[in-house]
Amino acid sequence: MTKHEALRVVRQAKSSHIRWRAYVQAMLAGMDIEAAQAPLHHKECAFGQWFYREGFTAFGHWPLFHDVEYAHELLHAVYQLLHDALQEGDDTRARRIGEQLVAISYSLVDAIDLLKEEISSCEQETF
Repeated sequence: MTKHEALRVVRQAKSSHIRWRAYVQAMLAGMDIEAAQAPLHHKECAFGQWFYREGFTAFGHWPLFHDVEYAHELLHAVYQLLHDALQEGDDTRARRIGEQLVAISYSLVDAIDLLKEEISSCEQETF
């Protein structure tokens, strides 16, 4: 994969995460969301599928990539708490957890942006 292709797929992965977050926020707002649109497990969402396949192959040896992994796993752990609160009908708790989830999501996006910067500054042209 070339540097240009690497940046493109990381941007697409970032976009898929932002879509996932939008589905979670819609669910929190009371909209019916299909489970496939906002999977609970971190390896089942579109970002996780990219991360553990294509992303890991290309960048798994980069320390920064593992920081992205940690933020993504944490995000889904908090999402499980949010999902549980909604299932229990505890909307107040769900909203509070939702605020935490969004903050973690922004941290994940920041980590993805750092990964893009690392790719851009990398001297090698292929990954």
